[in-house]
Amino acid sequence: MLAARRFDDAARLARQTLLRHPENASALVCAGMAEWELGYPVEACVALVERAVALAPHAGAYRHNLGTLQASMGDMAGAYASFAAALRLRPDDTVAFYALTQNHRFRQPDTLVEDMLALYGSGMLGRTALEFLCFGLAKVYADMGNRARAMHFCIEANWLADRPYDRDRERKRVQSLIETARSTSLPPTAPAPPGPAPLFIVGMPRSGTTLAEAILARHPQVHALGETPLMGQVEHALSGGDPVRLAGLDRAQLASRAVHSIRAMAANAPETTRLLVDKTPDNAFRISLIAALFPNARIVHMRRHPLDCGLSNLFTRFTTGQGFAFRQTDLGERIRQTADVMAAWKVSVPLRMLDLSYEALVADPEGQSRRLVAFAGLDWDDACLTPELDRRQIHTASQWQVRQKINTDSVGRFVGYREWLPAMIEAMGGEQWVDNEAADQLRAA
Repeated sequence: MLAARRFDDAARLARQTLLRHPENASALVCAGMAEWELGYPVEACVALVERAVALAPHAGAYRHNLGTLQASMGDMAGAYASFAAALRLRPDDTVAFYALTQNHRFRQPDTLVEDMLALYGSGMLGRTALEFLCFGLAKVYADMGNRARAMHFCIEANWLADRPYDRDRERKRVQSLIETARSTSLPPTAPAPPGPAPLFIVGMPRSGTTLAEAILARHPQVHALGETPLMGQVEHALSGGDPVRLAGLDRAQLASRAVHSIRAMAANAPETTRLLVDKTPDNAFRISLIAALFPNARIVHMRRHPLDCGLSNLFTRFTTGQGFAFRQTDLGERIRQTADVMAAWKVSVPLRMLDLSYEALVADPEGQSRRLVAFAGLDWDDACLTPELDRRQIHTASQWQVRQKINTDSVGRFVGYREWLPAMIEAMGGEQWVDNEAADQLRAA
């Protein structure tokens, strides 16, 4: 059940087993990982897996799982130690190696990297294990500045991943959204539901959405939800995935759904909460639905140089979804689609929207953070200057980066890789579109 991502079922079965066999290490790990995925307090999940490690100290997979939980709560030193221990117990655990690389910066080759290169050349790995290994080695060589080797492993990793993606369906959906926005045939607007107001952070994956959320999450009147499937579920329930149907909905139906949605978002929020933050990037394609449900919503559009954003996606192994991110042509087209659909919403949807440039944010953290907090309708709080101290559990690929102090290390990274990116650039619309988009982002900031 856990492997099938049926986390409610996995947690229920694991807990039932523990009632009869409280020292069953496998059930302890299963309960800990399933409940972590369900959003239970990460400290309690860590405690379950630590008990399993104590009961079965030679099970490398358990230490690997412990490292995953430690990384999500910001304990990077503990995560590194757990992943390293997992690899000592099972040297071919390429998943543990990949996880270790994502939470550690390599400065020079070491015996671990040499062992992984030997494993890479052994011909003994299955496709999935090799995929994890290649994504890990891509990160290692990128850290060390060896771009040619980094890109070699990045290209192979993405080829191995080969996630399903229906590009034709997405083209039709995006075109339909843009036509709907331009024709102003938008759905009716429900009254603002009672409770805290929602703010949605949208854009491309790897554009800085997690950083923006972490800044807001430090504010005492903000309840940050991370990435949630909520709006996708609402969209499917109301329209079956066809955005054209939204225009035919009545206000009573929208009002009821809005109330239920806010209640779900605020279920675990403290009483002091004034703002609920959802940072699901893909909600960029659901702005008309958000406007219909929540006329008091605010939208933060994170924008990052198209080539830096694209390159970061290529180096990221997304666990689920994001099928566009594994082929340069699909990725370039998706970056262009996101820009185009957001441009259409901004002239047709009556919501407050803020363009926030990743480059401007890391260059002037205080100025842009104050701008973000003011847009959110909140009084300034100095805690917002230290997003790296945010201790919420983070499941996304940005869990390591967001624990670091804001820096400019990733700005302009694409320059050294540009010779490998012509297919992505062409899919975006060519060099001129890339330059115009980058300039527009800075103007908006």
